[in-house]
Amino acid sequence: MAPRNEVRQLTRWAASLEAPRQESVLVGCYLCPDCPEGERWFRLQPPGFEGWRNYTTSSIRTVLSLVTRFKMPFDGAARLGREVLHLQELHETTVLRWFREASDDVDYRSHLQRMAEVFSGELALDEVYDGDHYVIKATDPINNLEITSWIGEGSPTADDIRDVLLELRAAGFHPLLVVTDGSTLYPRAIQEVWPDAEHQLCVFHFIMGTLRKLGRVFWAAYNTMPKPKKRKRGRPKKRGRPRMDKLKRANRKKVRSVRYLIFKRGGTGANGKPLLCDGERRALDEAFRLCPALVELRRFVEALYELFGPTTTSHDLANERRQTVLDDDIFADLPGLEPTLKDLRNDELFARLTRYLAFENADKTSNHVERENREFRKRQRSHYRLRSIQSLCAFLDLLLVRRPPPEKPRRLRRRERPTEDHPRSQEANAA
Repeated sequence: MAPRNEVRQLTRWAASLEAPRQESVLVGCYLCPDCPEGERWFRLQPPGFEGWRNYTTSSIRTVLSLVTRFKMPFDGAARLGREVLHLQELHETTVLRWFREASDDVDYRSHLQRMAEVFSGELALDEVYDGDHYVIKATDPINNLEITSWIGEGSPTADDIRDVLLELRAAGFHPLLVVTDGSTLYPRAIQEVWPDAEHQLCVFHFIMGTLRKLGRVFWAAYNTMPKPKKRKRGRPKKRGRPRMDKLKRANRKKVRSVRYLIFKRGGTGANGKPLLCDGERRALDEAFRLCPALVELRRFVEALYELFGPTTTSHDLANERRQTVLDDDIFADLPGLEPTLKDLRNDELFARLTRYLAFENADKTSNHVERENREFRKRQRSHYRLRSIQSLCAFLDLLLVRRPPPEKPRRLRRRERPTEDHPRSQEANAA
């Protein structure tokens, strides 16, 4: 046992809202004769006074929470630490160093193991670009967890995606459903790594892309409205009657101003409230009166939302509603609608858009992982110093562990197909 050589006093700045405050403690310093040369001298430090720092451990955690939890920039957290918490001479580079050191405590392998234990069975994938780097993220949308982040230089390839998925498979992830956007990076890699998994295309991306295509249908219908005549040069004559060109111009402006309502989802939301308020309904009715050709476009938009909406609960019902849209002669005659109808006729594309119907609680969009990517971009705009690869890796590691795993994780549930002997089918037949 090493003999104590001397006793020293350690002093640290402590966070305080009232006035600058220091905490002190006496520690023993020891010399170990049996230790290697250069490692013989050591001291025992109590909790809260670890390391060669000028601040207590609790003060460091408080300042770091301003960055990690409350999303403050490093200079803002340092300034608040000096002015509000009375931490003397705290600089933003010190906060950045603490930030990087905190990421060293993240055990990535243990994190993957915990995520595999609570994994729901659905995986969401997406990539985000940051300067010369790209980040591939994988999340669990059902349990609201971020599983992994993979950083690289340049642009990702299908082989990069496959490497990420192989790492997840080695960690024990075997998803039933994998949801992505329409990028060509994912299908081959998913098929190679998890051949039994269903690949779901994001329904939200498909609908948004379809609505962009329907813009040309709107303008074709809009051009059927009466146009004002081109006015001659000079001051118009006063004839004692209202000018029809002004009325026509006002009507066209009124229809243009509410064109977004043509593509807005109707019905009721999850809370039971209508998604279109009374004023929006009146504006839509007025637009239909002024431009009757928009009635059929709105009917198609509502049919599209119904096709991928919550009332479509089986593949058979989805195919039935799709066929109803494709067999509608009025839709077939709408100018500009043919590219959208062509997409709906694509059986392979439609099958990949409706994989989620095999499950009761599947997320049919990749919005969860994209929200994580938007959070990454937003934080990058706040933390201007997060540009080096070391800082980016530290940032991604701390993002991974910011949410604790749930005590009762939710699992992806397959939908039971009704049969003649199933109670649900008997109730449906009775109804």
